[in-house]
Amino acid sequence: MPTLRALLVGIDAYPPPVPPLGGCVNDVLEMEATLRGRVPADALDLLVLTDAAATRAAVVTAIEEHLGAAGPDDVALLCYSGHGSQQAAPPEAWPQEPDRLGETIVLVDSRSPGSWDLADRELAALLRPVTSRAAHLLVVLDCCHSGDGTRDVSRTTRIRLAPSDPRPRPWATFLPGAGPAAYGIGHKPGTGHVLLAACRSSETAKETLLDGRPRGALSAVLGRALRESDGQPTYRDVHRFVAARIRELVPEQHPQLETSDAGDLDRTFLGGTICPRPRQLTLAHSADGWSIDVGAVHGVPEPTGEDTTELAVHALDGATDAVPLATAEVCRVLPDRALVRLVPDLDPARVYRAVVTSIPLPPLRIGVVGEVSAALALDSADQTLITFVDAAAGADVLVRAERDGFEVLRPRLPRPVVGVFTGPDRGPRTITALERVARWLRLSALRNPATQLAPDAVTVQLTGTTGSVSIDGCLEITYAAELAPAFSVALRNTTSVPLWCALVDLTEAYGVFTDAFPAGSVGLGPGEAIQVALTGQLSDELWRAGTTSVTDHLKVITSTLEFDPRTLEQPELATTAGDLAAVRSLSRPRSTLDRPLAGVTTRRLHRSSGEHPVADWRTSDLYVITHRPR
Repeated sequence: MPTLRALLVGIDAYPPPVPPLGGCVNDVLEMEATLRGRVPADALDLLVLTDAAATRAAVVTAIEEHLGAAGPDDVALLCYSGHGSQQAAPPEAWPQEPDRLGETIVLVDSRSPGSWDLADRELAALLRPVTSRAAHLLVVLDCCHSGDGTRDVSRTTRIRLAPSDPRPRPWATFLPGAGPAAYGIGHKPGTGHVLLAACRSSETAKETLLDGRPRGALSAVLGRALRESDGQPTYRDVHRFVAARIRELVPEQHPQLETSDAGDLDRTFLGGTICPRPRQLTLAHSADGWSIDVGAVHGVPEPTGEDTTELAVHALDGATDAVPLATAEVCRVLPDRALVRLVPDLDPARVYRAVVTSIPLPPLRIGVVGEVSAALALDSADQTLITFVDAAAGADVLVRAERDGFEVLRPRLPRPVVGVFTGPDRGPRTITALERVARWLRLSALRNPATQLAPDAVTVQLTGTTGSVSIDGCLEITYAAELAPAFSVALRNTTSVPLWCALVDLTEAYGVFTDAFPAGSVGLGPGEAIQVALTGQLSDELWRAGTTSVTDHLKVITSTLEFDPRTLEQPELATTAGDLAAVRSLSRPRSTLDRPLAGVTTRRLHRSSGEHPVADWRTSDLYVITHRPR
């Protein structure tokens, strides 16, 4: 991994006549904490200059020596949080400065006798050698560089614009390389050099209150982007995120992403020095109330009656194994976010971490064909699992009333789910079979639409006995005479955090098996892998009845915390309507993932008490088709 050489400069304590600020030191200290949390210690070389230490001489030396030491494999980062201003441009620079003013950043001693602001052309001259030596350079300027300082400042918003320096400045006071022909930092940066500026040249950079502390809008939102990112976004992705969030915080501020090479926009942010990790789901307050930052385009389902997506809410940087600060329920799903009800209410100035604890699982729609008799015992069904609808209304499963009993079918499938249930107890046994099918179909479709785990957090590879490897998540294997074919499933944790995985087998006969691992799920450390040897099976009973291929749906469940999938197990439905064994009861929960898993079995559960650690989780689907020729 390349080394990230970072210089962070933040100034609040400006001496008069420059007005002081309140959030610049907060900005760089949070950026320092964020970088230390996301970049390995041996790949980070960090220098922080705040207040009295951030003199013109110190900043110039730090750029030359600290950032200048970056090698061809390193990434350089300069973050400045403080006042921006302007100064009278020398006449020779007027062709480049139509308003005859040059942009500057204001250092702590800039307005002292004999000292000057750091002009944009000086900053460009200092960074030119860094750009030529390092693999990549990012400059973040959270300050004003506009002459328009006339906007009103509200009680909670401050503008980072110092008064212009009226002193005529001779060329002799500029740094070498910043003469009349030099371009400013905002003009023609070199290849591999990206500038993220807080605002347009006609706007001002704002400082506002967040989490009860003054912060620069750009710095706060950029820090959030780094904390929530999985480490693989491009500069274009980060700019899109930052621009959208700043619009929610302050008016009339549009961050700018500048580069001379359009290809730099699609570079990985900070050259990939940010380690991947699961992104956080956040909850924040806006004009229309509390909302989470995922919505319909992410797959968040609309509430189903009183059943809806539920979340536990924690401090943004807090652990999720404690009692949550609040719980939230989704009440309306918008395209890019979802509005929630919060109990109890929280500080609307803060941003919080949210983790899904339950998702709505609509009941299976059962259509009845033929005369319905009281023997079907409709009232005995678990209404959270199945509901009865008109057979022509798009039912998921059909029950055909025969002369002596009931037959269960699924539309568009070639054979019945199970044979005809007959006898005096045919009604209850039919209901039990329907509930089994409902559990199976719910589990088959189970996914977490609000997951922050990357799709490749755990990679999965299917391999057959002949060495054939699944490319699209589907593997076909074939019996060799009477010998059932073997295959293997390999799981690898690609993240930097421990993850737990379960492999659930959903068979065509509506069985659910979780015995791939002795404890149901297995823990994988960062980079760790495990391989499971399995066998494809097509029963003699089905084969003699004419079936020559079956499909096993293998569902991989990945979680940030340990969980127990064995509550999902149920035996297969036989081709004949014999006795139906009971389904395993709910075992002791280990994390909040156990609750949505239990919801596959029934929704007759109490609401989450918040006493269990909160897991983030996702599912992925594999299919193994086993052929047994006649």
